[in-house]
Amino acid sequence: MMNKTRMEALTDGIIAIVATIMVLEIHAPDSFTFASLRDQVTAMIAYVISFALVILSWYSYHLLFQRAKRVDLRVYLANAAWLLVLSAIPFATSWVGLFPNHWQPELTYLVITTLWALLYTVTSMALNRANPQVNTPVNHEPRLNIFIRYFILLGSLIILPFWPPIALVGTLVLMGVSLTMNLIYEEK
Repeated sequence: MMNKTRMEALTDGIIAIVATIMVLEIHAPDSFTFASLRDQVTAMIAYVISFALVILSWYSYHLLFQRAKRVDLRVYLANAAWLLVLSAIPFATSWVGLFPNHWQPELTYLVITTLWALLYTVTSMALNRANPQVNTPVNHEPRLNIFIRYFILLGSLIILPFWPPIALVGTLVLMGVSLTMNLIYEEK
């Protein structure tokens, strides 16, 4: 059995590094004027959305693990896979920031976001299996809420060829739904 506290510490460290690395992709302009920041607007928007995603991920992670007592190999591996995908967010954010109206970077961003959501669900299920006596968010979440999340991601994927920025917009909507679900869970 894995030590829960050690796994949480590792996860906290990786999430902090991911959140920090993203800002390094926003470069100082070549000029001293505010007008020179125009070239960085898209990169800044992508950074803010991705930073919010990472921070919401951290919050959701702690909400998920706060009542768990046991972490087995399945939980550890699911968590490691979730962190692997999460660590790709800075790459996708940088690419989207450079080419916001092209479908390839936006698709990459959306695929990473979708994998992150799927692996969070897998981690939740593994944690529930290791801690059947614990009420984790996934135990309270109606299947409709899970359907809504994946509907947002699938809808974004369908719209993407026609309007690539939907990947960032869809991520914002997904975060809003996730935040709402976290607030509802906290009240229970």
